[in-house]
Parts: sequence; structure tokens; C-alpha cells
Amino acid sequence: MLSYKTVLLALLFSSSSLALPIRREVPQEHSHQAILTSVQTSLSKNNPDGIVDAVFGLLGNAAAAGGLGKITDANCLQQATADQAFSNAKAAGDIQGMSDALTYRALERNSGTVGGTTTPCTTIKAVNPEIAAIQQHQDPASTNAAAVNKGIVLELAKQIASIGGNPQDALRSGTFAPGKIGDTTGKGNTCDVATDAAGCIVSQKLLVEDATADEITAAVAGVSASSGSASSGSGSAADTTAAAATAPAATTAAAPPAVVATSSSIGNFGSCTVPQIEFATGFDNRKETSFQPVDKTSYNHGSAQAISIITQFICDTLTNTCGADATAKATCATAQAAANAAPPKTGIDADIFNGAFGITTNFRNVEAVDDQGNPIAGSTGGSVSVAVTGAAETGAAAATYRCCRHHCRRHHGRCCNDCCLPRPLLRATSRPSPGALGGLPPPVTAGGAKGFVVNGSEFIQEAGALGRSCDEQHNACANAANASGASFTVADCDTQNNACHAAITA
Repeated sequence: MLSYKTVLLALLFSSSSLALPIRREVPQEHSHQAILTSVQTSLSKNNPDGIVDAVFGLLGNAAAAGGLGKITDANCLQQATADQAFSNAKAAGDIQGMSDALTYRALERNSGTVGGTTTPCTTIKAVNPEIAAIQQHQDPASTNAAAVNKGIVLELAKQIASIGGNPQDALRSGTFAPGKIGDTTGKGNTCDVATDAAGCIVSQKLLVEDATADEITAAVAGVSASSGSASSGSGSAADTTAAAATAPAATTAAAPPAVVATSSSIGNFGSCTVPQIEFATGFDNRKETSFQPVDKTSYNHGSAQAISIITQFICDTLTNTCGADATAKATCATAQAAANAAPPKTGIDADIFNGAFGITTNFRNVEAVDDQGNPIAGSTGGSVSVAVTGAAETGAAAATYRCCRHHCRRHHGRCCNDCCLPRPLLRATSRPSPGALGGLPPPVTAGGAKGFVVNGSEFIQEAGALGRSCDEQHNACANAANASGASFTVADCDTQNNACHAAITA
């Protein structure tokens, strides 16, 4: 394990232009040493990106630059380290190693000043959805830190529970008591002792827990460990960089896997996800607000100020790549025309387009910004109608079941083949709000040795597979909600997840 002093000396000798920032927060990267040691042990088993040491992920960007390996964004080094360590521990069936990797992902990074914040990773998509669901703690003296950090630790507890770990371990990710804003030493209430195996924040009783044990217990109620929690997974974080957009934290969401999205009202999108567009500043390093597809896997296009560029590309992709049916193409054409008719270069354009597919977003509340970085007055507000995407059921089945796809899930296609879904949208899709915060749930397919498969994890019972699909959607949703400026909260993701689970047994 490299100490901070070793890291700093190496950096100073390797670059004459690199100097310690005057108001840098005093080093604290060894405060949680036990977690750091565990993650380094897991990382060393397979390190395709050549990450120098786990300690670099907790440093500020300038100091972290010396440990990036193949990772090109210092803001993503902590996530990439956690992701690879998690994959390695998962391959070894090491639940505690997986839990420690999750906890490491949630640790506070050095921010530079007391009350400063660190930037979320937006350029690399985590291989493991459990890692993707978590953001790092923020300085306890920063704005709204108590609420932000509590949300992070409760989400961490859920992810630990989902892999079969002890959810109370999430409390180990807590940081220090708030320092004084304006403290020119940058010290706050920190410690940093590389030789303290337990971690000086523990030994010196400096750790401030973000939630109570009872709150942790309540948060994980209903969360069960996946039967595939210890199956193998290996992916290089650097390999996913090219496919990820440089998007701001305000609207970043983990792109869902390609699913067969069917509905009698909006169509079948073939191998692609249901189209969705986001609106924010910072896409592709822009000063101004712009639009881009949410799922860059299905719709790989950069950002544009004019939504018509994005909508045209998406609609063309449905024909050229996705294999969508005529209904889906018609829905896209309708969505495109409606968005193009709205006030240009404003968030409501995206809301209108998304609404045609039954997806509720609130980008109309995001103030537009011009190419000089100036806010545009009067660019927010408005109302949007969201399409109802469910299929109405007729005949005898209607007396027992609310929607055809729920009936088909139970009876394997006896109702009508065109409305059966191999994924847990269930009754939620028959309502105006289809439950697509963070993306749609991944598909549940028949197969494997046990009978049902979700993203490589196998299940004996269909209900278990559907539950896992709901949880993976929840992971993506929480990841987006935890990002600063999201239009929805982790609580909204929890509500959506509860509804998804409830529909399984309804």
C-alpha cells in the first residue's frame, strides 16, 4: 500500500509543474485504512487498467493523476477502482471483498477546501450496477451534506444487502464532523494515519455515522441477495469509456441494457431501448445547454443544441439498426414533430419527446444557458402530456387481470402474443407514469441452468428474476438521483422500485 507521502513525492519528482494546492484539504485518504487495504487486495488480483494503487482514487484530481493507469478521467478513478475490485471479489465469491469495494466507492474524496465538493464520474459507466448506484460522500461542511450523505449511505446499505453482505457495514463509509468554512489550513476535523490498520477515523472515534442502525434496517427491508451475487464478472473500466458520454451530474443516468420494448400503443423497438433524451449543460464540455440520447448504447450520438438533430438520429436508428416495427417508427415521428414544434433549445422539448413514449421527465425546469454560459430568462416551465403505453385487455381476461402483459406473464402467452413482455414492467406500463426513472428494467429471459436469466444472473423462480430486474433498474435510478441537480430523488426511485416489486406478486 502506498502512503500519501510516497504518492506525493513521486508526483513532485515526476512533474516540476505539479505543486500542492495552497488551500487543499488536509490528506485523509488513509482514514479508512481497513477498507483501503481490502480493496487493494481485490484490485491486485486482476488490474487490466493498470491502476497504480487504490489510494489514488481518494486523492484530489491533481494528485490522482499519477495513479490513473489507463483511466483517462481522474473524476472516475475511484469508481473504476471500486468496479474492478468488486468484479474480482465477485469472481472469487468474496462477499466481504464485494462489500468493501462498495463501501470504498462511497468514501469521501479530497475536495481541496473545507466545504468543497467533488465531481461525480460521468465519462465511464460502471460494469457492475451495484457500483453504478453509489456516489462518493461529500465534505460534511458542504451545502446539504447531511441529507446527501445520508442518501448515499442508505443506498450503499441496499447494495450491500443485495449481494448478501451486512448492510450495517454501510455506516463504515461515514466521514468526519463538519469543519469550519474558510479554514485556510483546509484541515477540518480529519486524520490520516497510514499505519493504523483499522483506520484512524475509527481508532480515534472521529467517524460520524450518517444514519442510525434502525434507518439502515428500514431501508433494506424487502431487499434480498441475488443468487448470482457471487458469479463472475470482469470488465475493464477503460474499455467502457468510449461508449460513455461526457455528461454532467445533473442528468447522468446509467444507460439500461438493450431490451425488447413492446406495447400496443407505442410499438416494438427491436434490439433498442425505448428512446429518451436528456437536457443539461456540460455535455461534451459545452457551456450551453444541449440535448443528447440517454442510452448511448442504442443511440450513439453526441450532444446538439437543436433537439431535431437528436430526434432525427434516433428515429433513423430505429429503422437502420434497431429493427423497430412500424408502430414504433410512427411513435417516434409523432414525438419528433411535437418536440420540433416546441420552443427551441429549451428543456420542455425533451419532456415532450419523452412523453410520447410514456416517459415522464422534468427538463422543463432546467434553465436554458446560451453558448457564453449565460442563463436565458423565461426558458423554464410549461406542461406536458405523457402517453399511456399499456395495452387494454378485453374478453374474459379483463375481468381478472388489469393488463394483457400481466396476464401473459402468468400464462405464457395465452392472451395475445403482441403484448407479452419478457421484463417486469407489468401493470405500471398501463398507467401514465410507466416507471422509467433511470431507464427501463433489464429483460428477464427463459434459459440458463435454473430457468430464468437477468444480465447473466440465474434464478429458479420467475419472481426472483423479476425482482432482480426491478433492483437493477433501481440501481440505475439511484445513481442518477444521487447526482447533483437530478429532477428526481432516491425516494422517487424507492417508490418506483416498491411498485415494481409489488406488481410481481399482484
